[in-house]
Amino acid sequence: MEEMITLFCLGNGERGCDGCQREKDWQTLNQLPDPLRLAIQGQAKRIDDTVCILAGRPLYKPSTSGD
Repeated sequence: MEEMITLFCLGNGERGCDGCQREKDWQTLNQLPDPLRLAIQGQAKRIDDTVCILAGRPLYKPSTSGD
């Protein structure tokens, strides 16, 4: 985790959301030990994927990882 996670999205499998860093951030959070995950998650904002999609994906961020 090179930069602080401030936004995350649970993801929904929609084609236009593929490769979004916000979903990868959620996956990263889930790999952390609970105390650290909860501390970061408590300060970050969850993106409502439906609202983001309907608004034209303004919060989409291309993935910074190679996968």
